[in-house]
Amino acid sequence: MAAVFKFAGTVVKPPSYFKIESYNLTKASRMSSGLMTMELIAKKRKFNFKYEVISGTHLDAIMAIVDNPDNIFFELSYQENGVTKTATVYVGAIPREKFRTGGEWYWRNFEFDLIEQ
Repeated sequence: MAAVFKFAGTVVKPPSYFKIESYNLTKASRMSSGLMTMELIAKKRKFNFKYEVISGTHLDAIMAIVDNPDNIFFELSYQENGVTKTATVYVGAIPREKFRTGGEWYWRNFEFDLIEQ
């Protein structure tokens, strides 16, 4: 069974590459003795998507969701170890290179990060 990814409830083409990064957001300081103290503020995730090659049609469908100025935050749904997980995310930079084969546009090295709110 292929991995299912949903952006704002819409199933999108599975990426060539998918990686999850976990972060601890902390507030750190030092006491007068030099001892470091740290407070955990939040735990966040960053989701890396990369498509080695993607059609213009699939790219447009993804861009309509992730690069929508009316809905900067949206829900990501994905599978992790057989369990469906969700996160409210926003997109970072979206680099891509275009090339054309036949009559349809194709893009390569289309990648972006979805960062947990």
